[in-house]
Amino acid sequence: MPLPPMLPAVPPPPESAEVVLVSAVVASQSGPGGMAAIASTDSVVASPLSLSGVSLLSPLLAIDDGSEPLIPEPTDSEPLVPVEPAIEDTEAPVEVDSEPLNPGPESPQPENSEAEPPEPESPDTPVEDAPVETELPAEGVGSILLRADRQEFEPVRQVVTATGDVLVQFGTGQLAADRLWANLVNRHLRAEGNVFFNRNNQIIEGATATYNLLQGAGTITESRGELELPALEDDFSTDSAGLGQGSNVPLDYRLQNQRSISQVTSPGGIALATGDPQVLLGGEQRPIERVRFEAEQISFDADGWYGEQVRLTNDPFSPPDLEFRANSVRLTPINELEDELVFENPRLVFNQGLSIPLFRNRFVLTRGQLPPEALNPLPAGIGIDGRDRGGLYVEAPLPINRVGPLNVTIAPQFFISRWLGASNYNIGDPANFGLAAQVEGSLGPRTQVLGSASLAGFDLANFSERFRASFRARQLLGTHRLTLEYSYRDRLFNGSLGYQDVQNTIGALLESPVVALGNSGIDLTYQVSGQYITANTDRPDLLDPGEGIGLASLFRFQGSADLTRNFLLWQGQPLPATATEGLRYSPRPLVPNLALGVGLRSGATYYTSSDFQESLETRVILSGQLGHLQRKTFDYTQFNIGFRHTLVGGDTSPFLFDRAVDRNVLSGGIIQQIYGPFLAGFQASINVDSGRTIDSNLIFEYRRRAYGLLVTYSPTQETGFLGFRLSGFDWVGRTAPFDSPPDTPSDVVVQ
Repeated sequence: MPLPPMLPAVPPPPESAEVVLVSAVVASQSGPGGMAAIASTDSVVASPLSLSGVSLLSPLLAIDDGSEPLIPEPTDSEPLVPVEPAIEDTEAPVEVDSEPLNPGPESPQPENSEAEPPEPESPDTPVEDAPVETELPAEGVGSILLRADRQEFEPVRQVVTATGDVLVQFGTGQLAADRLWANLVNRHLRAEGNVFFNRNNQIIEGATATYNLLQGAGTITESRGELELPALEDDFSTDSAGLGQGSNVPLDYRLQNQRSISQVTSPGGIALATGDPQVLLGGEQRPIERVRFEAEQISFDADGWYGEQVRLTNDPFSPPDLEFRANSVRLTPINELEDELVFENPRLVFNQGLSIPLFRNRFVLTRGQLPPEALNPLPAGIGIDGRDRGGLYVEAPLPINRVGPLNVTIAPQFFISRWLGASNYNIGDPANFGLAAQVEGSLGPRTQVLGSASLAGFDLANFSERFRASFRARQLLGTHRLTLEYSYRDRLFNGSLGYQDVQNTIGALLESPVVALGNSGIDLTYQVSGQYITANTDRPDLLDPGEGIGLASLFRFQGSADLTRNFLLWQGQPLPATATEGLRYSPRPLVPNLALGVGLRSGATYYTSSDFQESLETRVILSGQLGHLQRKTFDYTQFNIGFRHTLVGGDTSPFLFDRAVDRNVLSGGIIQQIYGPFLAGFQASINVDSGRTIDSNLIFEYRRRAYGLLVTYSPTQETGFLGFRLSGFDWVGRTAPFDSPPDTPSDVVVQ
């Protein structure tokens, strides 16, 4: 007899049986005609869950996967009315007493029940308020546990209705709601009211949810939650064996009652710049692993995740500093390591106002990691290089699919200043275009390779002056690191001598870890190296007669050691890690402090020209920061001032790139909050003996909790860049909806 459509439950009709379960039961042992669906089948003798017509609970084997869902969406226009089943041979309704029978001598007692069965002499003990735990039949998907304040069963239509603190456990998934309807024929669930869905620790809240236990597919409306990106690949598993272990996973009644977020930390983030990313981050560079999302609807199955009107953010607080929005999102696996992420109309929204479209709508996630350039609001990298590229230039990094274990990125470049100047607006001049490439990857758990190349102009007649390349292979040897290196036209900055080109170098470098010398607080590092170098020299004995500066080739062997000791002179207290205090304009709470650092460095270098350069230098630096960057103006100042003095040694190197000419150097810098997230500052160093400025940098920063923009420019080196920071966060507890007001209370504590 075909089953009629099923609507969400109302009080059962006379033709149905009402099952009110009164206590937790032990796991079932299914048998023919047994109570595998609702009650224990160890023994049906004197059990409070026995039914006289228990054969009605046997699951149907013939399932038409193409049939329409047996739990249609409810409508708001009219009250829900149950559909009367078409029954040919009418039976009297099967009723179950809500009070337990006296257990027989062979009836096992539940080991972990929430409430003890009432004593025989107290049959009227009320137990209807106790949580009810039920093991539902689930052919092909293992055991399924259902717990609720009240459960009703309709044996003809094979429908279970649960209300009040409903929680379903199936394998690695949990579904919590106020109301739930379960169809035992097609294993289809529908939940309404305060819905929480948890699969492989991916927690999603919503208004309604449907889930098919056989297919591992479902839909959640008005959804919001969090995504652990590295764990997304686990959600695409179709292995049904894992679903059979549901009884081994404890039911979590705290799923709906988590506190607001706490223990907010920022372990690092992503920096996108043509310069040094550490200047942007001030910490470790690492991928974004956790994001929040909201969507009108989220659907998922064994093949992927799908969303409509999706909003994503890395910010744990609401309203977010930064949002990624898209009309639709599709995340599907490509292979065991990669997933495809496709957006429709992607854009970034800053501070709930400025919206910037993103030009790329497809990305490939590797092991759940979003590529760094995915959320870059800048259409291209912007940099300044007055020496090689004529000044201002732009580049567009294009990641290429992995080549074996290696990641390859190429970046076409356009030199704006050269086009406006030397080329006289000739857009077709090949000198206005260039290319940069990077290769990196691991050849093993302890081996890493790095490579880079750049061509600062396609005018191949000047190829020897345009091309630079470098390749490094790093191998961990115990606690030390060995680096094999080859470079062509490496560019190094050497203080007062400025940039120097090293035409060719090939060699090896062995570096030590940081070694703590007992309890003294002194740290030791050392390194040794050997290279064959071709570089510029001004030594007449190494050049042809009449040549002022030219190339010379020599072996160079060097060893150095460095001792450092830091003293914390004073430290204040950070503000709480809340959106309005410690994390208002910073990804982590700022700690006011004052510190003193001292150091001693010695080095010796031998050249096969029989030259020997030795050095012994001391340094001292005072650094600190004041304020918390919480108020609107002048609430943060970061500063440093240092002095370096060379005690022994001199400018005896035959090469220019490593000649020690700055014996006494004074350095200092400051970064000051101007207004809100706007900061400005500088860093400079001066040769005290000559009074010459060795280096200087101008710094302008727009700093927010979830992101930041940084502009730096060095007039002495003629270099600079515009960079974008995206911070990663970790937290504990439930977050507020995206559109919550800024003063939404939350219990946030620094970890």
